[in-house]
Amino acid sequence: MKTKHIFLSVIAALALTSCMDNDWETPDMTNPPYGNNKIAEDASKQVTIDDLKTKYASAISASGFQRITDDIQLQATVIGNDIGGNIYKQIVVQDATGAMIVGINGTGLFPFLSVGQQILIDLKDLCIGGYGQQTQLGDEYNGSIGRMSTEKWEEHVKILPTHDMSKIDTIDFFKVAENDIARYCGHLVKLEDVIIGDAGSPIAPEYKAGTSLTYNGSTNGYVHHTLNGQSMNKLLLRTSTYADFASWVIPSHPVTLYGIATRYRDTWQILIRAEEDIKDEMYY
Repeated sequence: MKTKHIFLSVIAALALTSCMDNDWETPDMTNPPYGNNKIAEDASKQVTIDDLKTKYASAISASGFQRITDDIQLQATVIGNDIGGNIYKQIVVQDATGAMIVGINGTGLFPFLSVGQQILIDLKDLCIGGYGQQTQLGDEYNGSIGRMSTEKWEEHVKILPTHDMSKIDTIDFFKVAENDIARYCGHLVKLEDVIIGDAGSPIAPEYKAGTSLTYNGSTNGYVHHTLNGQSMNKLLLRTSTYADFASWVIPSHPVTLYGIATRYRDTWQILIRAEEDIKDEMYY
């Protein structure tokens, strides 16, 4: 991913500078050069993701949207970003009550929005709604929920001086009861011993797991793969042809996957965050 390579090059250059110049100091993350440091944390204004999903349930279930007019805040942990090239113009956040997508019309979000990073979001004037019943925070776009501009996002987010991986819950997706699965929409999930197969489209129909086909299939954009032979309207693995692991050959043996459980109406789509989410015991 070009953005990531540029970022890593900048980090390397800074490291070299620090070796040559003893006056160079580590940036102060209590006042980061990203977001809006003027947002004052106010416990009386804070709500949870579950509060938002409950209050705006009608808009979410109808794949509509509603603008937030209350002066409220959300404190959450980043659990997914665009570092691996498979999540595009989005981050995923979680608190103790739930998780959801945040749509941002920008790329290269991961440097300050790393997994485990705590953030505070000023929710007033943002929009919340459903994209195929997937809860999303963003802005209005052509009468639907869409991404907010990067300028608006940076006006509404504050990077907190806390990075805590322990706040991230990983759900065993196969152990969730079917009538309870909707509450885990947006969560980080684990799927053990799965066979990645073919959804029939847009991959060539003659493809079967075990051939040398890669994750990017034979098309541009996103590719849907079945998991354990589940039908198209049940469970899919969604991968981008621009992901860092797109050229990897799909194994024919079972693997363990981690990813964000997203949905498009009744179709559940597991969205891998980066290549590290594919755990293949034959190689690791």
